[in-house]
Amino acid sequence: NFGVMKWTWDEDAVNSKIVTENVASVLVNKMNRLQEETQRMLMVASCLGATFRLSAVMEVMKNISRVEMRDSMRASMISVSGTAATMGNSSASLLSSDLSNACTDHDGSDSSYASSVEEFEGEGLCEVDDEECRFMHDQIQSAAFELISPEQRDSFRGRIGSILLQSLSPEELEASLFEVVGLLNCASSNVTDEERHELARMNLKAGVKASENAAFDTAKVY
Repeated sequence: NFGVMKWTWDEDAVNSKIVTENVASVLVNKMNRLQEETQRMLMVASCLGATFRLSAVMEVMKNISRVEMRDSMRASMISVSGTAATMGNSSASLLSSDLSNACTDHDGSDSSYASSVEEFEGEGLCEVDDEECRFMHDQIQSAAFELISPEQRDSFRGRIGSILLQSLSPEELEASLFEVVGLLNCASSNVTDEERHELARMNLKAGVKASENAAFDTAKVY
């Protein structure tokens, strides 16, 4: 503080930061104890935002293989050993994924998904209100995102965007345009020249939509 020529500090802010870091550590440890299927669902949800639609998470879970999910998890999170394919290969065709073969080795079921939803709601990680869900705190979303291997985060988000692009109806895609384009952009380095043109078209559409809503900073990103 140059006005009084001495150091000043905010003790409440300092203590708050210490608490926040401790909370993050506790949350990561808590998620380590969840069922593996629950961890996977939280990984997907963390990429969709602080608020997300349960149906979108389910759609991704039904169209992404266990091999892909395992390959995207931090090594310390994988409870069952197995050989995993590289996520980069699965994202090579980002905008034209064939969902008919996407879940050939996935053994998830509606009952297992329901069990996972009950678990993360019961643990106080997410609030579930019919179709709409939200993480109870941004630190919880961050901790869920930490379940994803740092090397695979961009390709994993791109894979989620690709699944949603192929599975959402035109009306649903329009409503989720910003989220889907943002996810696809994460893995833009994996697209072909033809797909890059399509991705550019989608970015333009998102940018125009943001401009029409006077969200000019958002429009600039696209």
